[in-house]
Amino acid sequence: MPAPLPAATTLGRRLRQARLARGWTQAELGERLGLEDGNSGAPRVSRYERGERMPDEQTMEALAQALDLPVAYFHAASDPLAEAILLMSKLPLEKQEELLVRIRAFTAKLSVK
Repeated sequence: MPAPLPAATTLGRRLRQARLARGWTQAELGERLGLEDGNSGAPRVSRYERGERMPDEQTMEALAQALDLPVAYFHAASDPLAEAILLMSKLPLEKQEELLVRIRAFTAKLSVK
């Protein structure tokens, strides 16, 4: 099994995929973050996507909100976990709690074997 990528690289890859899925340029995402000047927004987003810089907590919240994704998606340790976070985040709270009960039961069965 290959070693996991550094957190900045994983975040950057997911950020780029989410941006491209919306058809936005780096400058357009920068504008949505309130970086009026495309000359500063695009390089900043680019540095995040390349894993050269990690956004601070406030910027991460703004990125997630702009892309309509949960912050946890960007920080998930694996792609399956990231996908599970996305799927679960689309459910109403009541259904999230129901799913969590099912996940607990499933993992309890696995640990018994």
